Amino acid sequence: MPQIEVEEVENPDLNAQIMAERLAYSLDRGRHYRRAGYYILRKIMDSGARGTEIIVSGKVTSQRARTTVFRAGTMKKSGQPAQEGVDKGVAQCVMKSGTLGIIVKIMHADIRMGDTIVVNHEELAKVQAKIEAELRKTKVEKDLEISEETREPTEEEKDLFEEVEEEEISEISLEPEVDTDEKSDE
Repeated sequence: MPQIEVEEVENPDLNAQIMAERLAYSLDRGRHYRRAGYYILRKIMDSGARGTEIIVSGKVTSQRARTTVFRAGTMKKSGQPAQEGVDKGVAQCVMKSGTLGIIVKIMHADIRMGDTIVVNHEELAKVQAKIEAELRKTKVEKDLEISEETREPTEEEKDLFEEVEEEEISEISLEPEVDTDEKSDE
């Protein structure tokens, strides 16, 4: 005896077949195709898809068949990302004027494409901290540097330099001078 296993879809708004059948059902009930298409498109994109494409073709409003495409986001059309990351659903809607074909394609957000860049935030933080430390260190060194001023002395300074003789200039001591008489008294 065959057994059927039923499993709940985790996020039905990101399942292309379910969304195609919802669009077909709303068109079958008489909703305008443009309003229904944009409603489904918004619902898919709000659920977190990277891109969506909905194609409605057939005798939509007149006796002449045409194709209307609703798009949002980015969609890969060829290559490995298109094969692995794009979910495709197909549904039909039989109306008085004829049969409408509905194709819904959803590109999931978690698919990895070739041009995607992944940043390691921990390594980036370490490198930024190291660079900032080096910048702070060089800034402190620049602040501590003693810069010599290269300006011309004023007339008063020139006169003072001329009055002082080289013999009178002695070394400067940082310790206070103590008289030798006071030392002997102690």
